[in-house]
Amino acid sequence: MRRLVVTLTMFFAILGIAAALLLVRQRQEQCAPVPLIGQNMLPNAALVPDAGSRMPAGWASAADGVELRGRAISDNPDEWGFDLDQDGRALQLIGIANEVRTPTIKVTPGQSYCFVARALTDSPKSATRLRAVFAWQDAAGSPISDHASDWQAVPQWQSPDFRDWAFIRAAGRAPDQAATLQIKLQPTSDDRVYLDAMAVRWTTDNRQPTTDNRQPTTDSPQLQPWPNGARGAVSFTFDWETAMGGLIHTRSNLADDPNYSQDWRERAMRMREGVTTTLDLFRPDGIRATYYATGYNFLQGNTERRQFLGNPTYEWATPQNGWPNDWSQRRWFGDDPFGTVKSDPIWYFGDLVPRLLAEKQDIQTHTFAHFAATYVTPVDWNADFAAFREVVAASGVAAPRSLAFPWSSSTGMSDADWQALADNGIQSVTRTYWAQAKSTLFPRDSNAADGLVTTPRCRPVPGHETILACSDFYLTTRSAPNAPAMIDRAIAQGGMIDLWAHTEEVTSPEQIAAWRAVVDYAVQKREAGELWIAPLSEVADWQQALALVSIQGSEGNQAEDSSLTWTVTNGSGINLQGLTVNMPVKIQRATVDGKEIPILDSETLILNLSAQQGREVVVWPA
Repeated sequence: MRRLVVTLTMFFAILGIAAALLLVRQRQEQCAPVPLIGQNMLPNAALVPDAGSRMPAGWASAADGVELRGRAISDNPDEWGFDLDQDGRALQLIGIANEVRTPTIKVTPGQSYCFVARALTDSPKSATRLRAVFAWQDAAGSPISDHASDWQAVPQWQSPDFRDWAFIRAAGRAPDQAATLQIKLQPTSDDRVYLDAMAVRWTTDNRQPTTDNRQPTTDSPQLQPWPNGARGAVSFTFDWETAMGGLIHTRSNLADDPNYSQDWRERAMRMREGVTTTLDLFRPDGIRATYYATGYNFLQGNTERRQFLGNPTYEWATPQNGWPNDWSQRRWFGDDPFGTVKSDPIWYFGDLVPRLLAEKQDIQTHTFAHFAATYVTPVDWNADFAAFREVVAASGVAAPRSLAFPWSSSTGMSDADWQALADNGIQSVTRTYWAQAKSTLFPRDSNAADGLVTTPRCRPVPGHETILACSDFYLTTRSAPNAPAMIDRAIAQGGMIDLWAHTEEVTSPEQIAAWRAVVDYAVQKREAGELWIAPLSEVADWQQALALVSIQGSEGNQAEDSSLTWTVTNGSGINLQGLTVNMPVKIQRATVDGKEIPILDSETLILNLSAQQGREVVVWPA
């Protein structure tokens, strides 16, 4: 009997220990407090502000839009927002280009740490998402690597499905040499997010990060960014609108449109004329550009009185939101004369589309309605894309995969808005918002004479990485002297720049001369092998495809004849002609699939890879 009691006691003790260990494990996976070992390591987790500040002491952000809200911060109820733990404080985050940065936390190499936060959004449009980035630093404060979590849902509090604040969780192991950790919280949209109840704890949860920015090893071949050894890329693009585009609906001002006060009828005729002048400009050098068109550009007329998009009214088109004339009660297409290209040439440009196609120019979308993306919803986006696809199909133009935002109105885009773009096949965007740092994907150089883009490139839209946002430079007679420097910057950084204007802005002798000088400079760089000139959609396609190219081969694969072998595979859906590969050694000869190929220089090969094709590359060191 005594033996049975002892056995049962030991059994239940073991069972209790196992249950306790399981509980600890589960709580660590949730980054929840665990007695003795689960204390919060995050400095100033209570979000106590500096004196006279709206920021928690020791916390930081990438731009304005991060600040404390709540009863403990302001006597004004309009500034209270949401507070989960009832201490009168929560942290606000606004801006797709913004981030919250925690104070640094001391860490031990090889030890694992977890982070947890609670979040919600009061966006009037949709729910959104966040991710946590673990930024590891050495003892000198220099970056080692960044590990990012997956994107995690943040609920919309007005939604009928709303139940509670979301948990945002992440974990990672401190790399060798790590001394401190800073956690960055990044959003997928411009929606306002509230953060509270944040903590960092020691954990045994060693889940792998979603992304890891460590640099590739230098003993493997390295892909160069652009075809045929070019070090930079440029696209020439135009916003091309009939009177029914942004001209009659204008909300521009002198800062972003020098012609905003001119008669829209005259401007529409110049928009027509600009097709001829730009084609004449590009034809001698074989340049293909991108023309971002609105819906009426594809019409030969509208004598059948079609009501596109249901001929909507947009209640947001008011003087308070920047429109000189109140459109909130006017039908958006209500001024359509229901005529033809011959009777009303400023309204319909369908006769110009075959000319662009004949010269292999690229035609993409500037939205059908030329509406302000800041204010519209996914329903509006879906309807607009459907109308656009309908009219382009009748014109023999492919469905759009690139978008230029009207009025640079990407600010205010919700997570659901960006998803609507992705769902409708958009793979690249330009004309993104630039006036406020929290929403600016491409900061401008404040020291430059005309606001050159600091880092010219295409970058994935946060949380919607199938879409690349590409930097642009507004090319006018005033800014043209700075355009060569912008091209040089793109070349120096291995990036790209979109040089753009409205077609109406390349019609006068002065405008054509300014553009001619810039095009000549770009062609000079192209002929020197430094620059690739292509439509923006193709530049973005190349960059996306390059990310799907893999190179496999072991470091110890040197054969008896000293040759080295790698397999280069194009995992994308497009052909890569002129793929440039830098080899890790100087080479004297090379073969691809057993056939000798020329060497660009002593370290560089040029390959042609079809979609989904792999090729064996063998090189012999010099």
